[in-house]
Amino acid sequence: MPASRSAAQRRSRRLEKTDAVASARALLVEPTLGPVQTLEAYDPAVAEIEAVLEHRRALVAARTLGLHHVADQISKLPTETRDLLTTTGKIEARLRRLEGIDPDTCTTPAGKYRLCWLQNFIDQDSTARREILRLERLIDELLDNHDTTLRDEPGVGPISAATLLCEVGDPTRFDRESKFARWCGTGAVALSSGEGAGDPVKHRLDFRGDRRINSVLHIVSVTQQRTQPEAIAYLARKAGEGKTRREARRAHKRQLANRVIRRMWRDETARNQPLALAA
Repeated sequence: MPASRSAAQRRSRRLEKTDAVASARALLVEPTLGPVQTLEAYDPAVAEIEAVLEHRRALVAARTLGLHHVADQISKLPTETRDLLTTTGKIEARLRRLEGIDPDTCTTPAGKYRLCWLQNFIDQDSTARREILRLERLIDELLDNHDTTLRDEPGVGPISAATLLCEVGDPTRFDRESKFARWCGTGAVALSSGEGAGDPVKHRLDFRGDRRINSVLHIVSVTQQRTQPEAIAYLARKAGEGKTRREARRAHKRQLANRVIRRMWRDETARNQPLALAA
């Protein structure tokens, strides 16, 4: 097959992101698959963490959308009002500078209305930020009650740990690190099948897998590169082996995936031991 045809076929496969197609294919491969196990059936504590996490996620998404709209409205204010603001900096800081401006100074009715609306939005945004922080503290408390050690991994905060717990669910469903890596999209994918009879030398990004977990591992990798000598040395060693910056990052994420699933296995074993002794 011509290389252009095979490349087009690979691109078409990457564009298939519908859950229905993926579920149908999984069922065809394994027709004996059982029903989906909810987090409530696995662990009610994790299900509670998921409920709070989804609430926070919805608030963050709504606040982000609102701030995008604020940026558009600020750009439509009268020139004399915009001149009182800085042209750089975060949108939150620019929004709060509007609080001390008198709406009567606006020369147009539309500008006056926009300024009043933006000033009212400041209180709404402050309320949303306080609620988001409250939920983050609640998630931290729930993680303490769950006795997870995920936060002991450098770069894994409460939100990342909660995302890992909720997305993975029962970690024992992965019996090998390689299966977990493939599931979260950090497994190495050969770039080409035409590199000879030996093992592939070049690998590419895996476009499949759980993108939320992949994103968490990416954030952890970037954080560790800034603060952890081991991560700095690992990435430097990979660069010395001829890998590009992105290839070194993918290799580090693969290493982090191994460490995360092993930590979750140990936590699961520790949680089940008291139950086994009581029985």
